[in-house]
Amino acid sequence: MKLRPKFYIGDVLILLISILFILFTFKSFWHFEAGSIVQVNFQGKVYGNFSLFQNKKINLTGKEGESVIEIREGRARFVTSPCKNQYCVQQGWIHYAGQMLICIPNEVSVEILDKTKAYDSLNY
Repeated sequence: MKLRPKFYIGDVLILLISILFILFTFKSFWHFEAGSIVQVNFQGKVYGNFSLFQNKKINLTGKEGESVIEIREGRARFVTSPCKNQYCVQQGWIHYAGQMLICIPNEVSVEILDKTKAYDSLNY
């Protein structure tokens, strides 16, 4: 004969209250702001700041070849890159403040900014 644990109303209430508390905590303290500016860095310098709400393609030719960055509908991504593993392309679209895409071999980075910057600098 197998014993089953019994759940009482108090057990269920504590479980529900705990789940609600965890959901409330995540919603209150772990939120992401949508960015408004795309900062493109190329070979250690700021190439330019662009509005996230425009349609634009940026072609940058670095040490390895040409990287293409696309800005469209409030998002940004690497379309193509000459690097071997294509990690920057595989990351896909970004749109939250503080998110970043980096192509280390070609020394290109794309960062989403808001009114305040989360950190001071980026070094290769």
